[in-house]
Amino acid sequence: MYRLLIIDDQKSILQMLKRRFAKLNYDVFTADNGTDAFQILETTPIDLVLLDYTMPQVSGFDFYLSFKKQYDLPVIMMTAHSSVHLVIEFMKNGGTDFIEKPLDMDLLSLRIEQAIKQARLIKEQTIQKQKAEEELRKNNVILLEKTKKLEQKNKELDAFAAAVSHDLRAPVNNVIGLIDLVKIKLETETANSEIDLYFELIEKSINRMKLLISELLGFAKMQQVKKNIEEIDTQQLVAEVVSTINADEMNNPQFKFTELPKIKGDLILIRQVFYNLIHNAAKYSRIKPTPLITIIANTDNHEVVFAVKDNGIGFNLKNANVLYNIFTRAHSNDYEGIGIGLANVKRIVERHDGRVWAEGEEGKGATFYFALPRNFVQM
Repeated sequence: MYRLLIIDDQKSILQMLKRRFAKLNYDVFTADNGTDAFQILETTPIDLVLLDYTMPQVSGFDFYLSFKKQYDLPVIMMTAHSSVHLVIEFMKNGGTDFIEKPLDMDLLSLRIEQAIKQARLIKEQTIQKQKAEEELRKNNVILLEKTKKLEQKNKELDAFAAAVSHDLRAPVNNVIGLIDLVKIKLETETANSEIDLYFELIEKSINRMKLLISELLGFAKMQQVKKNIEEIDTQQLVAEVVSTINADEMNNPQFKFTELPKIKGDLILIRQVFYNLIHNAAKYSRIKPTPLITIIANTDNHEVVFAVKDNGIGFNLKNANVLYNIFTRAHSNDYEGIGIGLANVKRIVERHDGRVWAEGEEGKGATFYFALPRNFVQM
């Protein structure tokens, strides 16, 4: 049933129109002035307004100009004083239709029905368009995110290819060269001590190559491992990780950590994050007389931030943006490692929708941070 609001200052016309349209199964509301009309519009959903041009105090046209600022409804103007200028102005300002008095009821009924159907069609098309635009926007966001992830995977693939072509090749070449030297020494019956040294170097190169391959495979598989989300007590987890660090080898570092929160995440992966960061901190601070490693956490409305701080050799701050890249090392080969640990930290944290960064100064220690969103945190 259509809801029709008729506005006319002549009550006899209002009553006649109400009876006629009620017989046509319209739900009819009437008002003989603008104030009453606005009250009806505020409380009742209306499908069409049938408006008389002649109104007390204000013309129907002025009423319409005020009305259209608040409501998007079809309006048909009725008047006994038709003029081309009035029709043009009304239609230019968004009027739906115009009909002269005395009214042809059959024609008026037809125009009302057509106007309501047209308005509903336009509204439905607008809704569908908005839905389509919103869906397109969401799809664009998803596509952009997938594109970013694909670009990141391509970068990692490039780094992996570079590693295969360079880092894996170097240990193999060392082995081949050392074997050639062994052959020469054996042929000339050089002292056994030199031959033993060559074999020792061969063994070290092979072991390093095995470690490199193992770490590379672990890094490559990291993205494929399905996360097993559970509650993690990071206070207990950090205590366990600290206990695994070899105190003698690391010059007996001192560990300090505040009360740490419970979070949700993959226990095995998060353990790897803490182990890599704490082990690195111990490794690069062992030259200090009293190595100190501090683990803290701060939580705000958006995320929880963990920090692993040491008083070790630090790093040049200009290298901070590349420290988490695969095979990137801030220091010489005097420190064991192959440059995959921090890359794994970054990958694991990003899989938990988090982020990583670092701060440091040469000779004055370093702090490595990782942040997880609040939806992964339970205080």
